[in-house]
Amino acid sequence: MRRLLCAALIVASSIGIIVIPATADSGDGKVLLSFDYSDNTGSPSVSNGPFNVIVDILPGDTTGLIRMFAVAPASTNDSNLVCHFQWINQSQAECAFNFPDNGVWAIHTQYVVVPQTDVVAVAVTNLRVDN
Repeated sequence: MRRLLCAALIVASSIGIIVIPATADSGDGKVLLSFDYSDNTGSPSVSNGPFNVIVDILPGDTTGLIRMFAVAPASTNDSNLVCHFQWINQSQAECAFNFPDNGVWAIHTQYVVVPQTDVVAVAVTNLRVDN
């Protein structure tokens, strides 16, 4: 039984190693946006005040621009916080948000290939802001 399990794990990991890079390098224009937090062990949260949000862009050689904005909780009268489009730098983009109130803020990221074109990839996450 152990040998069968070991063999199955080796086959599964081999397939994963072969398939994942092939998909990422497929050239079909798909881009993956992933939020990056310093501590991935729990749900993202922050205290009131400034907080940097980083987005990783895959595949690693992707060029283009990223825009982020934070949608305020419905319970506040806060305006949305916006970081304007910025060029991707070393497969990442970063935005510093200064959250004025508590609540769950929706962080949106948009990717465009060149300025003034349609958005081709989006990602959204929720960020809890507490005192």
